[in-house]
Amino acid sequence: MSLLYIVPLISSTCSLYFAWDQYFFLTLLLKRDIQIHGNRLHIFYWQKFYSRGAIAVVGLISITSGASLTLLRDQTSLLQEKGSYNLYLAGGMLAICHLLSAPLMVPIAYTVRDGKKDIHKGTKALRRWLNIHLMRALTVDLACFVSCVLAVAKTLHP
Repeated sequence: MSLLYIVPLISSTCSLYFAWDQYFFLTLLLKRDIQIHGNRLHIFYWQKFYSRGAIAVVGLISITSGASLTLLRDQTSLLQEKGSYNLYLAGGMLAICHLLSAPLMVPIAYTVRDGKKDIHKGTKALRRWLNIHLMRALTVDLACFVSCVLAVAKTLHP
């Protein structure tokens, strides 16, 4: 059972790293000196890789929220005694809150993916997507990670 206590921390760490990696990679494609090549690359990325990445993100969100909510259900007394109940609750709920930005981001992703029709429109959409992505990562994803760190530290502390 003690392994389950750290699962939300592991999956939220992976989510946060994945968010940083996406931001780092995709912002490189917007640099002026590689933007001509970057336009073709980011269109390819969105057409071929984005759906795979979305599956990974939803999987990590499911693991974080599922493990957190399972612990809340099965270990209520222990988590309340250790003072980590609300932290696991916050971690699980914040993981799910990641999905709240989907209505904003999915249409932008389609615009970027279809950038062959209008490269400048695709580049502008990518910048907008990255801005929303960064705000979500620095608020929801980071808060989820911190909640999970604190939850694990409190739960496993003797």
